[in-house]
Formats: sequence, C-alpha cells, structure tokens
Amino acid sequence: MRKSVYYFTMSLDGYIADKNGSIDWMSGAPNVDYGFKEFYDEVGTVMLGARTYEHMLKMGDFFPYPDRDVIVCSSNDKLKIAAENVQLSSEDPAKTLARLQLGTEDEGHIWVGGGGTLAGTLFEAGLIDELRVFVQPVILGDGTKALVSSKAFARALEFQSSKDWPMGIIELRYNVPKRWRSDI
Repeated sequence: MRKSVYYFTMSLDGYIADKNGSIDWMSGAPNVDYGFKEFYDEVGTVMLGARTYEHMLKMGDFFPYPDRDVIVCSSNDKLKIAAENVQLSSEDPAKTLARLQLGTEDEGHIWVGGGGTLAGTLFEAGLIDELRVFVQPVILGDGTKALVSSKAFARALEFQSSKDWPMGIIELRYNVPKRWRSDI
C-alpha cells in the first residue's frame, strides 16, 4: 500500500497563498533545501489541483517534476500538458488517490502537492496518511487556506516530529489515523 503525504508550506495563520493567489511571501535560507531532496526521493507520484498546476505553468517553461508521474485533477481538458509525465484526470480525486494507494510501497509515496481544495477533499475522504507542514513566520490574514473543506470536520492527529529550520521555519509532521473521534 502506498502512503499519501500532504507536504506543504503555510503561513502561521494557516494560508498556502495570499489573497491574490501569490506565494511570493514564502522565504527560505539560501542553499538550504529544508529536507526536500530526501522527501522527493521517496515520491513516485505527484497529485496537483488545477489552480496549483496553472500557477506552475505561469512560472515559465521549466516544469519542476519531470521525473515523477504527475496527475492534475481537473475537469478542464484544455489545460496545457507541461511534460510527457503529466496526466489530466477528471475523475473524482478521492477515487484517483484511493486507486493509487493500492500500489506497492516500492512505487513511492503519493505527494498531494496542492492546493488547499484538493487536500481538503482528500482529507475529508480519509485518504491523507501524513501531513508534513512547513510553517513560515508570517501572518497573511487572508488567502487560500491549507485545507479547504465544504463541510466542517474534526480529526485528531498523531504527532510524529518537529524540526527547527533556518529563517524561523518550523517543520511539523503528523500521522493521520484511520480511526478517529470527531468529538475531540
């Protein structure tokens, strides 16, 4: 069974993009990868929402994941295909992820790379196995929430680890138990 990981950066107040959809507020220390290479080496498939993918396309001709299977969850079949390894999927994202999880561990983790609506949908469905959050020392006040949900839900997480990184960035890792109590 493959593990799904929502790996993301957010502001201290829980936003992954500002009110204009920008991520320019994200910062980091020069020449520090914040553990990204180690994480990426474990990834076999990247799942992206349409807005996150479109944002990547606007950043230029460089596509950041040329060596992994990339699934873009979108009903827009007119989206530009950035590379041969990119597949558009209009299937319900929860069905797509559930199918991918049936693979074997040697196929690598499934990285839910964004955005907040896709992650919220998959979290609601109980399909996210781990949250790996990098908290930036900034307060945005408004924007795109890290987990956008159409309904209220509560879920207790199991703390795995934390790490302090340069520039005041904190990495938090949580397992998402399959059995949970909504009254917590």
